[in-house]
Amino acid sequence: MAVISILRGVRLTLVAIVICAAVVFVGASKAAADDIVVFAAASTTDVVNSLSQEFEKRTGISVIASFASSSVLAKQIEQGAPANIFISANRFWLEFLMERGLLKPESLAQVASNSLVVAVPKSADAGALGTLRDLPSFLNGGYLAIGNPDHVPVGMYTKAALQSLGLWASVKDSYVQMPNVRAVMTLAERGEVSAAIVYATDVKASDKLKSAAVIPTTAHPEIVYGMAIVKEYDGHAARQFYDFVRSAEGQAIFARFGFIPPSG
Repeated sequence: MAVISILRGVRLTLVAIVICAAVVFVGASKAAADDIVVFAAASTTDVVNSLSQEFEKRTGISVIASFASSSVLAKQIEQGAPANIFISANRFWLEFLMERGLLKPESLAQVASNSLVVAVPKSADAGALGTLRDLPSFLNGGYLAIGNPDHVPVGMYTKAALQSLGLWASVKDSYVQMPNVRAVMTLAERGEVSAAIVYATDVKASDKLKSAAVIPTTAHPEIVYGMAIVKEYDGHAARQFYDFVRSAEGQAIFARFGFIPPSG
């Protein structure tokens, strides 16, 4: 696979992400006063859309959901984006906002968990990977798509896992880092990379990917999806949606999309 093809794909994806990040802020700012604005991690796109549809059906209250990396969303909330609820793919970005006094402390709740997998295109020979220890040789000069390990939750979990397994040094010159997990998926789905490390729920959501290996949950910090209400935009409707997400009905929707119940 030519390097120029990879770089072209990365550039196009990054342009799309920049546009999406701008749309997140603009879309939130145009929400009606009685709408609920939810900022949610990219990996929760399908489940949060389903939760929103069910909630709207039950209450008649509109939900505007914006998706991006948890880091991008947290930074936008810090800058004043009018979100009512924040759903993050890790604790770090919730704590980032909590430390700045921007979230209601008593509303912090764990809503789901997940696992990491090595994903490959469905046309690939997944059996060729063998075990995780074979990942460097499986790449064989190809590329591994991961989330940016400096700030994207899936990338942070990925780096921790590969370091724990003694593989980080072997793949660090082969990875392509992306700004959120859906961008990672896109490269793998297009066959621009040999493999990608994503959440198990992402593979379940894709008709173009399959799992070649599951990364042990003991190899990285627990994957925790947390939710909190943004202090400045607290309100009755926001609390209704918050309660629905945590309800048995809401948790059943998470399970339908392959998420694991939170341990805490």
